[in-house]
Amino acid sequence: MSSIEASYSLHYAKLTVAGQKPILEGESKHLAQWALGNLQTRFPGLKVLKSRVNPSEVHLLLDFQRLDEDVLRVLQSYKSEVKNLLKKKGLGEGPLWQWNYEERWVSTPEEWSEVAAFL
Repeated sequence: MSSIEASYSLHYAKLTVAGQKPILEGESKHLAQWALGNLQTRFPGLKVLKSRVNPSEVHLLLDFQRLDEDVLRVLQSYKSEVKNLLKKKGLGEGPLWQWNYEERWVSTPEEWSEVAAFL
């Protein structure tokens, strides 16, 4: 399972842009990646173990072991920050993210194998 061990504190999340359009490219992708690093500053104790920003989606592996916070709040914070950064640069108009998202615990080696392909 590589150097990451499955546990009940690990959460995999997949965020999809509205309409699954390839929006996160070039400077937009850079800003989305920068916001990932900023998550750990905004939520001390949170660890972003792995991430991947694709043109139409973002995959995250988050460790909540040292953070007593709701997954939804962390993901909404990230989505909001990316949208605001894009808007400030004149790159974002209209809705950026789909309301729904995929999220699940990664507590067994089998679950890790399933999500590792996305990261």
